[in-house]
Amino acid sequence: MAKIDNIGGTNQINLTASVGRNGTNHKDDVIAVQAMLKYALEGTRGWENSQFPQPTGTMDAQTMSLIRKFQRSLRRSNPSASVDGRIDPAKGQLTRGKRAMWTIIALNTEAMETWLLNKRLGANYIHAVGLLYPAFKNAVGDEGVGTLNLPLEGSSNGVGSLGLELE
Repeated sequence: MAKIDNIGGTNQINLTASVGRNGTNHKDDVIAVQAMLKYALEGTRGWENSQFPQPTGTMDAQTMSLIRKFQRSLRRSNPSASVDGRIDPAKGQLTRGKRAMWTIIALNTEAMETWLLNKRLGANYIHAVGLLYPAFKNAVGDEGVGTLNLPLEGSSNGVGSLGLELE
């Protein structure tokens, strides 16, 4: 099952096993990668002609192609970025022996930027991806929202001083 890990002081999506070329390709991990690629990159500059599959957990040719294209785009700004067609789970913030970021961390960064700049659906980018792609929510689990990662409970009077209600 893909999971939420605190990496570098920030909650981020991480994988339990590798996804892509010669990867383990667990269904939930593939769903997480497919959903994040689609959320972060679909329709953005340089990705207009790319086909993004729905997050199904099936490692297909489209998903493999998107992983390699994403890694090539990372290499433009960081020559030590790996272009191997595989996304491994992050073990810390940087890969061993390199000054490169794990591909999954870079994908989280893209998704966070998309949420900040455009969509602002949900409490954060992880919540937003789950709202758009229910398979992602099932794959990652039902985590709390907000910076304290606390689950919220509904109230007839609303929540907090703003009088907001939960959906």
